Amino acid sequence: MRKLILGALFSALLTLTAAMALRAADATIAVAAIAAVAVLFTWYAQLHSTEDRGTLGLANPASAVTPAVVGRRPWATLLPVLAAHTLGAVAGGFAALALNDKLGDTLVFTQPGLVVTAVGAALVGLIGAWTTLSIDGGGPEALSAVPAVVGGAILPLGLIAAFQPAAVIGLATADLVPWDVALVAAGAVLVASAVGAYAVSLLVPQE
Repeated sequence: MRKLILGALFSALLTLTAAMALRAADATIAVAAIAAVAVLFTWYAQLHSTEDRGTLGLANPASAVTPAVVGRRPWATLLPVLAAHTLGAVAGGFAALALNDKLGDTLVFTQPGLVVTAVGAALVGLIGAWTTLSIDGGGPEALSAVPAVVGGAILPLGLIAAFQPAAVIGLATADLVPWDVALVAAGAVLVASAVGAYAVSLLVPQE
């Protein structure tokens, strides 16, 4: 239960951070801020990992799907993790919505179409799966910044937190992203996270 609460808190904080980052003076600063938060949360989540079970799902629900595909996390734990992250992100979205008048104008960004959203989010999800497995295998936590930076480069700025499916739902709650776009982005990232993990399990020889 404590870990579920922690995951919800991380999603709430990331959603609120993303909503505030969209008011930054420059898009590069906004993406860098989100990437830095992703690294921080990933570092903390990795502290709880063991040889038998990965815990990167504390920082990102997509990072809970990936280890499940390769047997590093029980499938039965996914639904509570996804629910906790989503509830936390929605709470963060409502907090951002309440602060909307005090935060000022957002950076100018175009609203993405559903096709662009699906393709871009799928690419981010695939890259996220590979970085998750690398970190879980002993790689540096700084790799968790890669999906955030790639997402910031290939997707419209409104999807600044596309690498974290729950946070995208939170941004929709904050009225910063259309709901259909948010749902497509979240779904594409989750599916791609599973596909990416499966692809790695086929391509990388098992020891």
